[in-house]
Amino acid sequence: ISGRLQDPEKILIQGGKTYPCDPRKASFDNITRERFCITSADIQFYNVVCTMKDQNLATDFIDAMNKVAPGCGVQMGRGNIVTINSDRAEDYIKAIRAMESDSLKIIVALVPNNKKDRYDAIKKHCCIDQPIPSQVIVTKTLMKKQRVLSVVTKVALQMNAKLGGELWSVHIPMKKVMYVGIDTYHDSGSQRSVGGFVASMNDLCTRYYSKTTWQPSKQELISQLEVCMTDALKQYHAANETYPDRVFIFRDGVGDGQLLAVKEQELRDIKTALSRLPKTPELIFVVVTKRIQQRFFLKQGSRLMNPGPGTIIDTRVARDELFDFFLVPQSVGQGTVTPTHYNVLEFSTTLKPDHLQKIAYKLCHIYFNWTGTIRVPAMCQYAHKLAFLVGQSLHRDPSPRLANLLYYL
Repeated sequence: ISGRLQDPEKILIQGGKTYPCDPRKASFDNITRERFCITSADIQFYNVVCTMKDQNLATDFIDAMNKVAPGCGVQMGRGNIVTINSDRAEDYIKAIRAMESDSLKIIVALVPNNKKDRYDAIKKHCCIDQPIPSQVIVTKTLMKKQRVLSVVTKVALQMNAKLGGELWSVHIPMKKVMYVGIDTYHDSGSQRSVGGFVASMNDLCTRYYSKTTWQPSKQELISQLEVCMTDALKQYHAANETYPDRVFIFRDGVGDGQLLAVKEQELRDIKTALSRLPKTPELIFVVVTKRIQQRFFLKQGSRLMNPGPGTIIDTRVARDELFDFFLVPQSVGQGTVTPTHYNVLEFSTTLKPDHLQKIAYKLCHIYFNWTGTIRVPAMCQYAHKLAFLVGQSLHRDPSPRLANLLYYL
């Protein structure tokens, strides 16, 4: 079969400059050596909560932060250490509760190990009771002296992203477009599933609005999509003073057997929400599947190799009755690369299929937790992170005051 290889992307960084993406690995790890963040969040000062015995570690962390953050283009204010007596969850929460202040933007909690109940308690408190972005770090990750700067660099980027800073982007020529990612997570603790809904709010795809919904256990389909979509459109209008001309929806976490049900229920709900706008936007609805059996090989002489990142396959293997395609977004160090399957259920637009394929690949580059491509468009991964956090740790809806931040990174 024949496939096509897309051109390597250029990553947009500070001041309108671009940074090349390594075409073989589809990554841009060395970007952190430049002042690259498009915008920095306003982090005037932040508090580090730790036990007495980790006080020196906290000091080292703040020193490392002051060293690496300016180099990446993040304006990091001063760090303030708050010590607590024991590593019990109650002590952390008591310390955080005492910190009420307007200028405090984010809380860093240094914890001695990754005990789930302590992590859950801190996240629950910081996402629901006292809405403030939080960063939980296991002390072990800061103990290796030779790795500490690269760890703290990643933490600085994550803190900046959680507070609404823009790290990097890619060039998408279309304007006035809203990209939506939807995923579901089956909550282990209860009889309900949680759906994550994340929508982009600007042309660079660096600002997002998020919302969660609840369904009866093991139900993949999300029933309140109409509400989510209506809220997202309101937020988009508030941010841009106009409604989007096109809406792309990437739906993750649906098996092949449910495509019809998704088409009949979720797609209908979204169309209802869009039909209320003064001018109905063009709609593209795609189901993204990661768990597939198909594998592709590139023939070079007598050898078989993995196809390069950005390979599109949409002939012969793809089904006839629907419009669908395979995209190889990443490269792997060993083994066989798994393509991602895109199944298009709605394509009422003036665009060509080729445009959708290009955009899908571009969107794999802008997930802020990873300096390279990921397997699905970034908004799908954000929706997954959100649903995972709510299903695993919060078990309730997060505070709406955080809805415009990527606090779930």
